[in-house]
Amino acid sequence: MEEDKLKNNREGHRKRLQERYLSCGYKSLADYEIIEFLLFPIIPRRDTKALAKELLEKFSTIEGIFEADPKELKKVKGLGDVSTTYLKFIGDLFSYYYEDKVLNDKENNRISIRSKNQLLNYLRKNIGISKIEEFKVIFLNSNNEVLGVETLFQGTIDKSAVYPRKILERVMFYNARSIIFAHNHPSGNTNPSSKDIEITKMMKEFFKMVDVSVLDHIIISRDSYFSFLEEGII
Repeated sequence: MEEDKLKNNREGHRKRLQERYLSCGYKSLADYEIIEFLLFPIIPRRDTKALAKELLEKFSTIEGIFEADPKELKKVKGLGDVSTTYLKFIGDLFSYYYEDKVLNDKENNRISIRSKNQLLNYLRKNIGISKIEEFKVIFLNSNNEVLGVETLFQGTIDKSAVYPRKILERVMFYNARSIIFAHNHPSGNTNPSSKDIEITKMMKEFFKMVDVSVLDHIIISRDSYFSFLEEGII
């Protein structure tokens, strides 16, 4: 009888949460209730409220849960391989959707960057949370429409790791008229190193010779950024 009562309470709670979401939208839900909601399909026979609250306590935010290392997620009692994979997939799905909304201009079927904040938000979601250093290049036409975005180098970014010839090959492939460089600092400190500055100045001069403009170089992290253009370095 006690087990039936618990089951009925659990099912009643889930139904009420679902009805509130359907009538008022996700903004009517607390953060822990959003996580609860996501856990319903993969943990059908348990009360997920306590688990959702524990996840938020451990990882601080919903975004923190999605970005957490799977090994850390599995340390939370009640999460196994399936539920951990599910949460990571949902996080990646959000990133994919966000990237598409930020960069894809469906009206003219072209990718476009419509503001600095859009670019920063895209980079933050794309490489700002990465645990390895990545060097990304955004290729643009004469109207500043994005022709392509590629991560060309990974690992410690220095003069021996970033090859102008490789970037030039991709510039020619896209027939780009200008480019934006971006790389992340996993440490969270976005101040440029002397090598960052040296590479940026060298790249600007190199591409000037082939009539391609380096519009900016952005160092990005989860919480901050550094723009070489804004700081007057290029």
